[in-house]
Amino acid sequence: MQDARLRLLCTFVLSIAAFHSVAGAALVYLWWLAFSRRTASLPSPRTVGMILLTLGLTALVTEFTGGDGISYFFRLFAVFLVAFWAYREREPGELLAVGTALFGRGPGFDLGLAGEMGVEALASLETDIARTKMALQLKGKTWGFRALVPFALTVLHAQMRRSTERAALLAVRGYRGGGSICPEFRPDAAGYGAAALACMVFILSFVPLGDVFI
Repeated sequence: MQDARLRLLCTFVLSIAAFHSVAGAALVYLWWLAFSRRTASLPSPRTVGMILLTLGLTALVTEFTGGDGISYFFRLFAVFLVAFWAYREREPGELLAVGTALFGRGPGFDLGLAGEMGVEALASLETDIARTKMALQLKGKTWGFRALVPFALTVLHAQMRRSTERAALLAVRGYRGGGSICPEFRPDAAGYGAAALACMVFILSFVPLGDVFI
């Protein structure tokens, strides 16, 4: 999907549909199989495994405490699949372009800039994880539970330092809020089709299945 506006729309409606109902989550799985790049839209198998483990443990606790843990697991993993797809399909600068196009040069530019900085922080986190694993291998150590606490502290410190540097850079360049940009979008027929089906998934997730098939 080349148009960032359609991708943002799909991410928004599919996430709500998956979280709202089991039927909506099932339709989101089908949409993901049809329009994602399958394994190329996913992070590393270890990351997927950690997320599945975390969701599974939370679902078990929810099930044993009287909640619907199975439904929780099924719906939340669909939300994660949509998030993985949106993250892998993104291009640098598109959130800034979409924010400015939708909400103008004032709040739209600020929202887009905040989104770009957030996504950049996620990308830098991937780099930090790769460098940490390399450092542990050079020291002959393995990546495990004991390494999580020092790794989390290191990442937190690095993100705070980067935030300070970005704020100083924006101040030096005279940023006071708002800005202008000339966004260019590349709408395509496949993108419109995927967005239309995503909107249908959103609507059907709020309709009882009996009303659909009768």
